[in-house]
Amino acid sequence: MEFLYTDNVQLSETRALELFEQADKYSVPALTKLCEEYLCACINPENYVKIAQLAELLDASTLREAAVTYISKNAKRLKERKDFANISDQMLRDVILKITVR
Repeated sequence: MEFLYTDNVQLSETRALELFEQADKYSVPALTKLCEEYLCACINPENYVKIAQLAELLDASTLREAAVTYISKNAKRLKERKDFANISDQMLRDVILKITVR
């Protein structure tokens, strides 16, 4: 509601994840874009799976591409993590394609 009245919102990773889903659900494109940009900038080893899954769930192409890029750049380190198994097969194919094209 804050964003709808003020066109301003303070984001954290957790808040951006929650608001991104809500903004998509209620068709608030400006907030969707703001959250997506924020999440693209804060992908890290602790949240990359959650962000990748959310990008696929909401069909967020910009966020999905950011996740694929992050995973492909960090694949050697990330593949050793237990949560790496939670990346979808389609996203893994895209990561492999991005790595082989480099």
